Amino acid sequence: MANAADLNEYIQYLEDQANFMVINGHTWGEPYVIGGQHLSLTPSNYETVIHNREHGRGGYSNGQTYEEAAKQYCERLFDAGATQLYAYDCSGLGMYFWQNVKHEYPGDMNANGMMGKCNLYKETPQRGWWVFHVNNGRATHIGYMVDNTHVIEAKGRRYGVTKSVFRRSAWDRWGIPKILEGVIPAPGDPRPGTTQSHYYQNYIFYPGGGYFFPPH
Repeated sequence: MANAADLNEYIQYLEDQANFMVINGHTWGEPYVIGGQHLSLTPSNYETVIHNREHGRGGYSNGQTYEEAAKQYCERLFDAGATQLYAYDCSGLGMYFWQNVKHEYPGDMNANGMMGKCNLYKETPQRGWWVFHVNNGRATHIGYMVDNTHVIEAKGRRYGVTKSVFRRSAWDRWGIPKILEGVIPAPGDPRPGTTQSHYYQNYIFYPGGGYFFPPH
């Protein structure tokens, strides 16, 4: 199980990915590439690597493809002097640290798998919690609370890894990763992160009041 030192190291790692470079007063994070988990990108390989990962995956309403957007983001950083980038997708940002650096998980997981490794709560998320976008009961995106008000996420091809103020309206569920239970204080009333609790099954009565809905 992880400890307090691991949590501090993890938070610093996330901050480093979101604060990779400042260009004209604007902070740029590491890039987003689908399936990226500390995926190495250099001026000589990024076009091929991104093509292999993103080609044919779709695009934005203005006609720009995901492949083009990811390449354009990297080009901006290379043009500003970067020589080495590491790309992530939303789950890869967290899994790289906990799977490959700390070896807390034996294999890779997507956002939905990571939600299943959390105890979910209704209270406002705190430092170290994971937060999720949920569609039809499945997590489709994950972010990581780095303090009690800010979330870091691999947001998308146009945005890379970003840090922003957490807003309840922007996320659907949240909770404490089980590997950090005991390190991060848990609220006294373990119920789901939002009113979308009807997606959960196997309701268990919680003696302190209310119901606890175990994650899938």
